[in-house]
Parts: sequence; structure tokens; C-alpha cells
Amino acid sequence: PSKVEQIKEQNFDKFFDDKYNLAAIVRKNNKTVYARFDDDRKINSQTPIQGMSMSKTALGAAVGSLVCDGSIKSLDDEIGTYAVGLRETAYNKISIRNVLQMNSGVTPLGRRDVRLANQMAMGMKRFAGSADVLAAVRHFKGTPRKQGEQHNYHAADSFALSVLVFELTGKSAAQIFYENIVKQFGQDGKIHWAADNMGRTVSQARLVMTAPQWNAFGQFIIDEIKSESCMGKFFKDGISSSVTTSRKNVKYGFQFWVYNVDGESAITMTGHGGFFNILSVEKNTVISIFSIDEKYKAGNLFGDGVLSRIASEIVR
Repeated sequence: PSKVEQIKEQNFDKFFDDKYNLAAIVRKNNKTVYARFDDDRKINSQTPIQGMSMSKTALGAAVGSLVCDGSIKSLDDEIGTYAVGLRETAYNKISIRNVLQMNSGVTPLGRRDVRLANQMAMGMKRFAGSADVLAAVRHFKGTPRKQGEQHNYHAADSFALSVLVFELTGKSAAQIFYENIVKQFGQDGKIHWAADNMGRTVSQARLVMTAPQWNAFGQFIIDEIKSESCMGKFFKDGISSSVTTSRKNVKYGFQFWVYNVDGESAITMTGHGGFFNILSVEKNTVISIFSIDEKYKAGNLFGDGVLSRIASEIVR
């Protein structure tokens, strides 16, 4: 894709100029006003970056595009209506909306077996050579909670959505995301997203794009919301109907978190260790952060409330 040169500003450097930051881009009113890349690690605007769990929002966008082309009639329809492979799983009678919001009731609390599900989907460890996203979904047998009752962040819901897209369209979620979304914000870009042995997207993470592409994806969402397009209404619905989570002052929408940024409910894509795409529709600002500490074991690089405060200062 087109190159983005470094643009450093002292007021943003105080947040992003640190040893853990691989890249950071701030776009205001559709213009890049700050761009930092880690020269020591030879990162630049064309370096492919694995977006960790930010990938889930791309999955949500792929599902939204199928609502907009009429393939999915309603998010309140049962997911088994559209995906034969899910009819003999615990997801059969769960609404697409509840799966998008990780509110299915299928997944065990505390993220139990999430690592096992990832290994099954990716073909890792004892599942080497037999990567199978649907098998990862089938591993979860029952519904320990009533759907819509309690949010639980878990990869299995994302895997179920990947199966939905694959069985409904005959194409992977990666292909649908590329055709219906990526081509609208970056004709010259290309993506890579891991797949299982059947070609189904391993959708909980593993989407690779450049930092400017991730940033442009955020701007695409803002533009769609502002234009009140079908995709814009999908994302706006994801914000307005977002559900309460175990995290203080943070809700969950359609495969994205909703943070409070300067009084605005802002779509926030997050990835393990310090990956974020924070979107302010009101201020037309996208803040993209890609940072990682290899010794950091869990959660996010920024503590409770810190990211919201940083984002609030930037969008002003």
C-alpha cells in the first residue's frame, strides 16, 4: 500500500514514544496528523502487523456486510437458520446478535478452554495438521447460561460467526471482509488472515494488515456512521445496544469494545498486550496503537481507565 511518512509531534510523542510501541497513527478529519514507526525494529508503514483481537471487529464487519446485502435478514434470527453446521451445536438456537455481543450463554465463564479452542481452530499442539474451527465450536456442548444474560469474552463465539459466514456464502470471513470492506477503504492493500484446513477463517485474531490499513479501517467505520449507510447503522446499533461487561465503564458491541472517550461511547478495537483502534465519530478521529511487551502475560498494556484518558486528551 501507499507509504506513510513519519510525522512526529511532541504532544503525541509523550504517549507513544516508548520502547514497547511498534507504531502509532493519529488521523483527524481524515488527515494523518501523527505517525510513528519503530526504526530500531525496522517497522515502517508497509510492515504487516498481526492485529491480535482487533481482528474480531473485522469479523463483525464481515457479518454486518451480509446484513446489508440481504443475506442475513435480521440479527435477531437464530444463527442455525443460516448455518447448517451449527445446527447440531449449542449455538443452534442462539441469536446472531447475542453471538456478536459474546452474550451467547454457550461459553464457560472465566474463559475456560479458550486456549484449547484456539489450538483446535489453529491446528496447534496435539491438533497439529488438523486445524478445524467448527470442531472448536462443537467442543462447547451446552448452554450454562440463558442467552443475553451475561457477557463472556471468549473465542468460541467468534469461531461460530466464522462458521456462519463460511456456510452462508461459501467464502471465508477473510474473503468477505476483503471484498465487502477492505476494497472500499484501500484498493491497493492486501491482507492475510489465518484459516483452518477447510478454509474457514480463524477469526478470534490473526488478521494481518499494515498500520495505515488498520487506521483506514477505523476511518471507514466513522465515515459509514456519518453517512448513515447500512454499514454505518450496523455499527451504530452495535454501540447503542452494547452490553455491560465485567470491566468498569466498558461495554461490548458487535465484536468490539465500547469505551468512554471524552463523554462519547467510542468503538474501540483491542488486542492483547497493547493493540488499539479507538474511533471518535464526534471528533472524526482515529487513534491506532500497536505496542507489545514480550514479557507481558495478560490483559492490556494500559491500566484501568488510562486508555480512555489518553484518547480523551487526543481527540480534543
